[in-house]
Amino acid sequence: MDLSIVVPAYNQADLLQEHLRSLVDQTLVKDAYEIVVVDDGSTDHTGAVLREFGPAVKVVRFPANRGRSAARNAGIRQASAPLIVLVDSDIVVRRDFLASHLRTHRREGPGIISRGPVIDVDTIARAREGPVPKVAPSPAYLTTANAAAEKQALVRAGLFDEAFPGYGWEDFDLGFRLKRIGVRRVFCKEAVAFHIEPQDRREDVATLLQKEEARARSAVYFFRKHPSFETRLLIQTTPVHRGLYWLQSGCGLLTPRNITGVGAWLRRRGLHGLARLALRGVLNQHYLQTLESQFGRDAAAPR
Repeated sequence: MDLSIVVPAYNQADLLQEHLRSLVDQTLVKDAYEIVVVDDGSTDHTGAVLREFGPAVKVVRFPANRGRSAARNAGIRQASAPLIVLVDSDIVVRRDFLASHLRTHRREGPGIISRGPVIDVDTIARAREGPVPKVAPSPAYLTTANAAAEKQALVRAGLFDEAFPGYGWEDFDLGFRLKRIGVRRVFCKEAVAFHIEPQDRREDVATLLQKEEARARSAVYFFRKHPSFETRLLIQTTPVHRGLYWLQSGCGLLTPRNITGVGAWLRRRGLHGLARLALRGVLNQHYLQTLESQFGRDAAAPR
């Protein structure tokens, strides 16, 4: 067995079903890889989805939600293969995804992370049949949405930090530690991951704002672990980011109170990209405001 795919799953049963269908249908022979799903205390029909795939999926279950870091660590520990592929349950991939990661590792040799692009789409059809746009590498040394690394390197770096208080940045943190022990990043543009973000999820502004608040809490923890200018850039706490996000929010005219109506108005006119950009501006502004509030008067806070 060459690859173990580790997937944390929590209350996204329908997306998980599409995700697993794409992983089962790969050009690699079945014996070359395994799929390890960690059900992180889901309360929806995730269990029924996993039963649908039977022995094609190795399942680890938590009785209660413990967070994505704990779920991924449990999956990595249960993995049988020397290479771990990290993906999320709302990712859909094409048939050459695993073969592309494996080919990169065989070509580059040991001691690497292969990182593929992550593309946001709003439908499964676009993920399966739409064109693949030209993309550039993300600033993340490691991203849990699309990466493959040696199991022994992940273990040696200490796996994911389960103390992160909210959503996000745990993969950046592990990426820093992998870099410090000499693991080299290689961008694998052929291994494309499509992040499914349906329109109805974008309209749930209250939930998205809460997610940004959790991301800000994790950003504070991340900065305190790695207080550097590089971290400041990654968590976007610079005057440049503040200015850009203020402009993106329509110079402050777009707010959580009016963005739902503005977004609906733009989509009715076919301006879906502009609607996403406007929403992202409001969310980014909320993230920065929460971040600055979380730091407060901490002397170690970025300025």
